[in-house]
Amino acid sequence: IVAMAQDNGSARDAAVRQRLAQAVIEGRVIRMTNLRSSAARKAGHQPGPEGSITKLFQAEYNQRLQNLAIDILGAAGMAWSPGDEHTAVAVRGFLRSRANTIEGGTSEIMRNILGERVLGLPKEPSVDKDIPWKDVKRSS
Repeated sequence: IVAMAQDNGSARDAAVRQRLAQAVIEGRVIRMTNLRSSAARKAGHQPGPEGSITKLFQAEYNQRLQNLAIDILGAAGMAWSPGDEHTAVAVRGFLRSRANTIEGGTSEIMRNILGERVLGLPKEPSVDKDIPWKDVKRSS
């Protein structure tokens, strides 16, 4: 992404540079969290909430990163020449990043899990929790 910004001149924009720096920082935070979690497991510690926290942060980080790539590409991110594989890869990454907040548990579900299990917040009210799915009223 940095190379794209340098190639098309958008790296001269202070806001783009700030977003690039933020992306690097967030990427390193994710990497360090994964390393710390891995070291804890190797030392025999039980997994904690790091997996859910990292899943949530990684999914949303990837969307921000891919949005940045598309913003840097500008109009080229909407229409590109058939031989421009770098742009095609960036656009595919952007489109694919949307699934990251859905697969493996949506971001909303991850927030609920963290709120209930880590922060001790009460569960959301559920009047139909004891009713089989087939019997749950869905619409009028």
